[in-house]
Amino acid sequence: MLEDKTITRPILRSFQDNLIQRLGPDEGRALDVLGKDFFYLVDQLAAKLFEQHEKDAPLLDLSESEFPWELQVFANQFLRECAQSSWQLTHFCQGLRNKLEDTEFDQEFWKILDEAYQHHFYVTDSKNHYLV
Repeated sequence: MLEDKTITRPILRSFQDNLIQRLGPDEGRALDVLGKDFFYLVDQLAAKLFEQHEKDAPLLDLSESEFPWELQVFANQFLRECAQSSWQLTHFCQGLRNKLEDTEFDQEFWKILDEAYQHHFYVTDSKNHYLV
């Protein structure tokens, strides 16, 4: 019998699970108030960024386990900055999730997110070449 030697990607923990682990179950679950769309978007944005920029981890001096968490933190911050206020975050995320189904909007959104990624993770040592 042949052994399956395909390389599998590590399973990324959800942002909410990571928060529960770091904050504790009570504090982590209290964040449910942010809504399912918020946590869905953080996980989806971070996962796609991870796929696109997986090789950036060593450039940023992050381990393979730290990088996905840092991407989740970045996606969290990005979404919070996009919403005009913390009380609008839930409605903003619900609307954004629906708008991302529009291909044209999705493409423009990812251009903005990628630029924000570049600014957030820009390191002085990579002055001559942005992270790719």
